[in-house]
Amino acid sequence: MKSSIIQITSLALLPFLAACNCCDDCKSVPAETAAVAEACAPAKQLQHPFLQQGHAIRWSAMTPENIVPDTKEAIARAQKAIDKICALKPEELTYDNVVGAYWDEYMAPFDFFSSLMAHVKDVCMTPEYNAEYEKALPLIAEFGTSVDLNPKLWETLKAYAETEDAKNLSPEKKRYLDKLVNAFRDGGADLPADKKAELTEISKESTVLRQAFSRNVLNATNAYSLVVTDPARLAGLPETNRAAAFEEAKKAGKATDEKPAWMFTLRSTSLGPALKYLEDEALRKELWAASDTLCIGGEFDNSKNTRRILELRQKRAEILGEANYSDLILKRRMAKNGETAFNFVLELREKTKAAFLREYEELKAFRKSQDASYDGGNFEPWDLAYWAEKMRKAQYDFDSNSVKPYFTMDNVMDGMFRFFEELHGLRIREVPSAFVELGSGKSIPEGTVEVWHPEVKFYELFDAETNVRLGVFYTDWYPRESKRAGAWMHPLAVGDRKAGIPNFGLVCGNMTAPVGDEPALLTHYDVETIYHEFGHLLHHLLGNTEVAALNGTSVAWDFVEFPSQLNENWTWEPSVLKRFAKHYKTGEVLPQSLIDAMLRARNFQAAYSQMRQLGIAGSDLYIHRNAKAIAGREVNDVGVEFFRDYSWPMKTPTNTILNRLTHIFSGGYSSGYYSYKWAEALEADAFLSFKKPDGTLDLEKGKVYRKKILERGDTADANELFRDFVGRDPDWNAINVLYGISEK
Repeated sequence: MKSSIIQITSLALLPFLAACNCCDDCKSVPAETAAVAEACAPAKQLQHPFLQQGHAIRWSAMTPENIVPDTKEAIARAQKAIDKICALKPEELTYDNVVGAYWDEYMAPFDFFSSLMAHVKDVCMTPEYNAEYEKALPLIAEFGTSVDLNPKLWETLKAYAETEDAKNLSPEKKRYLDKLVNAFRDGGADLPADKKAELTEISKESTVLRQAFSRNVLNATNAYSLVVTDPARLAGLPETNRAAAFEEAKKAGKATDEKPAWMFTLRSTSLGPALKYLEDEALRKELWAASDTLCIGGEFDNSKNTRRILELRQKRAEILGEANYSDLILKRRMAKNGETAFNFVLELREKTKAAFLREYEELKAFRKSQDASYDGGNFEPWDLAYWAEKMRKAQYDFDSNSVKPYFTMDNVMDGMFRFFEELHGLRIREVPSAFVELGSGKSIPEGTVEVWHPEVKFYELFDAETNVRLGVFYTDWYPRESKRAGAWMHPLAVGDRKAGIPNFGLVCGNMTAPVGDEPALLTHYDVETIYHEFGHLLHHLLGNTEVAALNGTSVAWDFVEFPSQLNENWTWEPSVLKRFAKHYKTGEVLPQSLIDAMLRARNFQAAYSQMRQLGIAGSDLYIHRNAKAIAGREVNDVGVEFFRDYSWPMKTPTNTILNRLTHIFSGGYSSGYYSYKWAEALEADAFLSFKKPDGTLDLEKGKVYRKKILERGDTADANELFRDFVGRDPDWNAINVLYGISEK
């Protein structure tokens, strides 16, 4: 399970995805718009670079000084589209000029604009960009709320919904209309003017606070570094991680080849290996302490942000007639309300508890057998990962670092592409790309696609049988100081299959980067993450819906992780691994002995991992369901209390990650973090559909999966989609069986 985020940047009420109104060859579009013409002028200075449409995006034109002017222009164009709908007479109302126009003329282009602007913020962040971006956010939030609360627009939409035309729509169009009406109603369209004004102010302030929260996390992460000059302190650290730490120090001007030093940061690719492998306990403690207090106190403290965000969310829920924010958010999802979601967490916790407690005793016993100075008591938190890795290696004869030489980025990507080509009947082709410095005004070579960084690549995805181009996408896998942490998929735009316009998206991550002349050597976790994000991407790119707003990842939020987490299973299948896992020096295929060891170790401390995720999910729901009761308290303190039932007791008290958890406070997972486990329980059950009775893979099932899940998006209720593919309701215990936490 990966803590990734599907980026959906529209700040309007509806969580629908952006659409693209032209193909990437703009000259082939009969009725060129001004924005399209701008995007296709490679040598011309764009008047509104953030208002580009299509797939030929000139990233280098998106300079900070254009953010606010382009935001105002985008709002003006969007308002014109809304006014056009509002001016319709009752006898003129049709699906196309009301519902269709809402999407095609307002939602899609405006969402695409905000997507581009937010994406540049995520991958090329600078102080100058941040400053201008934060000026634009309140403008976008205020406008989005004004649309959601526009009385004339709401009356027009309601009037159309009562027409005979609306009653005779196709199932997909009827579903979208119903979702649109419900979303406006849930957003306060029927409220009196004073309450609408209050919602507008809440939206504006919340937007600023979410951005401030995210900025603090990034700045706090980047602000910390620890430089080691004594190589003896690096004992235990694998050579690849040692080399990466040396490169970090050189880039920061802290080391040279003649005078080496090693730098550790709080980014996961540095912190994770350090806590897992360094024998120097004092060094582990220092790094852990820095991570444990990230955004708690000091310059980048998020305490005020978290308290105020919760307060505003509770106010919003009450204005809209709900007891709490969880009930407001979940009413249109599979769980339907906060109580159901919280009970799911509690029930899974109880089923996990026995194995969870047993695993701690096993870890203590192992350490006692290896460490004569250990008294058998509770651990220090900086010792957990270190001793867990030692136990894993000793009991399963598996060092997680031993497989890295077999997982080069190039082989992983090529192997993944070839596998999914076979599984889903696809063909994937890389397109030559070129990087241009921001604001340079330079053109790219003919036949290339512009990218925002030299490491970014661009691809096309085709149907293998028909050769129809289904999607185009970027990949950006390596960490940078100007790039936010984590991994995510962004569904930039929905295409039009009939018009030959492909779906458009991107995937980003922070995987282990190349060091010197060596290729990028990935951990298996990195490989899982890549497959996970590609699962989201395929869900978007393979979508084939009549209504663009129902495409791909527009499904209920607690179903959206289903395809991505199902994809992780493929990275554990020996026949799949052997397609791409080859030693970067010898070309040797990953030995069966290593695969067997990896599979034996797969479920090592599975209950601990699951309980940790349940703790995050439960605390997310708890603070949002009890915002009034905890008002004024530090959210971290509340989290510490809640986590006691989901954590092993430590000698040194620990904080929670709530003050730095962007998923909940600046991403799309507020009151929805449980959906990772919910979807994981679904996919654990569904993955069995890909196995034959003898345990081998039934790859032909992949085409059925594409047709019944990936292509259908949100055209039917998620429960119906699951039943259509699996043939029955889900078995919620399948997740515990898959991970060996409980027996069947």
